Amino acid sequence: MRNTTAKSFWIRKKYNSFIKTHPISIPKTDELLIKTIYSGISYGTEKIVYTGAVPQSQKKLMRCPFQEGEFGNDLKYGYINVGKIIEGPNDYKNKPVFTLFPHQTLFTLKKEDVTFIPDHIPLKRCLLTANMETAINALWDTLPTCGDRILVLGAGIVGILTAYVAKSIFGTDVLLVDTFTENRKIIQSLGINFSQQIPKDLKVNIAYECSGDPNSLNKLRSNLRDEAMICILSWYGDNISKVNFGEDFLSKRIKIIFSQVSKISQNRSKYWNIQERRELAISLLGDKKLDMLIEKEMLEFNNLPEFFSNIDDSKRYLCKVIDYHGE
Repeated sequence: MRNTTAKSFWIRKKYNSFIKTHPISIPKTDELLIKTIYSGISYGTEKIVYTGAVPQSQKKLMRCPFQEGEFGNDLKYGYINVGKIIEGPNDYKNKPVFTLFPHQTLFTLKKEDVTFIPDHIPLKRCLLTANMETAINALWDTLPTCGDRILVLGAGIVGILTAYVAKSIFGTDVLLVDTFTENRKIIQSLGINFSQQIPKDLKVNIAYECSGDPNSLNKLRSNLRDEAMICILSWYGDNISKVNFGEDFLSKRIKIIFSQVSKISQNRSKYWNIQERRELAISLLGDKKLDMLIEKEMLEFNNLPEFFSNIDDSKRYLCKVIDYHGE
């Protein structure tokens, strides 16, 4: 018997959230009914949304694909979902898929909005897909190549995956820096050079800012070569950045760009579309060592409001898994 109701996680304005039970639309001919197995929390972005820190000017531009509601009011948000098709064409049924749907137990989507997960990629690991897309997009924006010296600031999931992909380019020299050292062993097990501080004598020509600290550019200006490029992946929300551009930025002709995953860089847009990039991201998740980025302690779906109510700025999360097996 078809289940026509679902439960979903909603943010009520800010610093408040709840689970909502509601009907869902019956799949049309070109749609699929999908049951969520796991969803993931994109901690940096979802924290900005939960705390009401989305700037007024960005409330339309920063909507996620299947968001319901508006920033500042009741809102269903999220974009990391792994599920199983339970209704659709016979050759689709029971196949696992990745989608950009929010935290919800059951939902319908059009066929073109799902990405099939290959048999050799574990479902939990596919929760890294969206962040891997962000890393890929940043590299497409900057086009690192053999011989480049690269600095990545911030060892969250995005920073780690950016360093992971960058180091795979033959001849690059990559260093990941973060004052938080609890994940040092995991990072080094992935073959990534790690440091708690930026070495004074380090000179790089590409730097990726993934720390979420709007003042981080001041920390690396003396480590930039002439005409170096800084690529900012962080979304700072309504935090104001105080960057001292009067120092090295002008004299060294430093280039600063922002990489945002909703669009593909002009460097690659004529070769790749969004769906192809997502398939590429999943294909790059074949390394078993990436499972170290998945937190072992899962969170039950119904406990999401409690989790967000206890957000602690001192806590650093890797990939937090939401488990739906009890739903």
